[in-house]
Amino acid sequence: MKRYKRSRFTLPWLFLLGFMLSGVIPASNLNALQQEDVLLKALKDEMNRSMQKLQLKDMEKPYYIEYAVEDTETFTIKAVFGAIVESDQDRSRVLRVGLRVGSYDMDNSEFAGGSSPYSMIGGPPTQLVLEDDYTALRHDMWLATDEAYKQALEQLAAKRSFIKTKIQPEEIPDFSREEATKAIAPKRVLTFDQKKWKEALRRLSAIFREFPVIYDSSINLNVKFSHKYFVNSEGTVSHQPANLVLLYARAATQASDGMGLKHYVPYYGNSLEQLPPEKEMAASVRKMAEELTALTSAPVLENYIGPVLVTGQAASELFAQVLAPQVSGHRPPLMEQQQMAAMMTESKFAARLNRRVLPSFFTVVDDPTQKTYENYQLIGSYEVDDQGVPARPVTLIERGILKTLLMSRRPSKEISQSNGHGRAMQIGSPSVQIGNMFVQADGGKSFAELKQELVDLCQDQGLSYGLLIKMFDNPSISGREFSLSSFSMRRGPQQEMVTPPILVYRVYVEDGREELVRGVTVAEMSVRMLRDIVAVGENYYVNNKLMSGGGIMGLFFSYAFRFGEAGAFGIPTTVIAPSVLIEELELKKPGGAQQKPAFLKHPFFKK
Repeated sequence: MKRYKRSRFTLPWLFLLGFMLSGVIPASNLNALQQEDVLLKALKDEMNRSMQKLQLKDMEKPYYIEYAVEDTETFTIKAVFGAIVESDQDRSRVLRVGLRVGSYDMDNSEFAGGSSPYSMIGGPPTQLVLEDDYTALRHDMWLATDEAYKQALEQLAAKRSFIKTKIQPEEIPDFSREEATKAIAPKRVLTFDQKKWKEALRRLSAIFREFPVIYDSSINLNVKFSHKYFVNSEGTVSHQPANLVLLYARAATQASDGMGLKHYVPYYGNSLEQLPPEKEMAASVRKMAEELTALTSAPVLENYIGPVLVTGQAASELFAQVLAPQVSGHRPPLMEQQQMAAMMTESKFAARLNRRVLPSFFTVVDDPTQKTYENYQLIGSYEVDDQGVPARPVTLIERGILKTLLMSRRPSKEISQSNGHGRAMQIGSPSVQIGNMFVQADGGKSFAELKQELVDLCQDQGLSYGLLIKMFDNPSISGREFSLSSFSMRRGPQQEMVTPPILVYRVYVEDGREELVRGVTVAEMSVRMLRDIVAVGENYYVNNKLMSGGGIMGLFFSYAFRFGEAGAFGIPTTVIAPSVLIEELELKKPGGAQQKPAFLKHPFFKK
């Protein structure tokens, strides 16, 4: 039985993730990879049998079944202060059964109700046997399909009963008809030199020995070698590798007034070879530690309303957090509980097709088929989405006008077909998520020109300084934020906010001098405020990151991502965006009492 440290997950994450974190056996060997793909054959055969014979007496047969399997081997290494404190190797083979009863027009999906505890998350994932034993695999699939069928019948009955009591404004199909796809990629045999990487993490984590004011730090490496299988009753068959590597450094400390401060540096790739050389990573870690040290003595910024220049990582993170959720065309599910229904609001863009949503110099394209950008690896790339639909580029916004939205196989009133953006995490049904979102703009300016324009705007408004934001937080990597307000189930994560900035600078009108400040949050950042962008940069920043899915499970996991408990979970995405100058933005000092600093010094620096 695989063991996980309780500190990694807190309830309800142990409850939700417990299904997919059990039954670990050492990794398969090369001979197994070279044999016939028994897993794929078992999936096809059980699919055919279920479609032909699965039916309870006097009940409807399934009209559609899909099987999705993620066969994954993971390695996790964590180093603190020059020592390895965690080293794990796990193996899992997770099956998700998507079974639909009814018809394409109305089926059991997208309804949160009935007595099943899994009605909101698409059923529990099933751990398949790890050996390529055809009979054992069929046995596991049979039981999972039987459970999914019974649950689907129950949900369809509950959904029909619910619909009878409600006035439906319009009838929109529950599921789109798509052409069958065949996409079989060869298996990849990947190796991982644990000894080599342990030594590298020891050296990188030892850098923090040079910085006495940093009380908490670590270097983390998560390596995920995966093969994703997908078959459905329409004839789609897909097998694709889906590897992910994340190496990140994180550190935290407190200022003398008790304010919590943190910083991080992430590196993503689809293989270990795509990570930068150790020398380059060491330089970045040291720079991060120096910036965090400088923050401890930086002045606190009081409330500010005025022009803000957002550059580099901060700019792409701004578009990831504010724009990306709004380009989803996923229609919210039906819900019996009104409180939950209120949390599942639609995209702000859902009713704005062919309307202006950004300044006219912006064009936004999501292209999962593009693997690189100027020698940067894009982790949001994929060949086939998690509903078996081929990936394709989608022009979302053209010269500021919203042209379409990203779609899964759940149609909307305006868009009836998927455009290959149905994506899923290991828990929950597929929803809509970006792949590689390119935010393109005409008339890009140099940093010096943008900075001068910031100064000019401040002069026009009678301000002595403007603000420059270089980095926003990512709590799923950096950890909990001391000053972050509590998650409200009443309002939920749909409230339009961005994570707190980490690196913020005053830019003085008098001489253009930059001064590092600390302790600010963005008071409000709605997608409508992106129309107040008055200038853009000429350089683009590539921001690889893991994002939560849509739907109910996306709602739960957005909480984890905001509060730093998502770890290496999430959907790989990339946002490429230029720096932006916003005419007016409000930032304020966070409220609440600060935790007192530690009474004793860090043991390493006690003398």
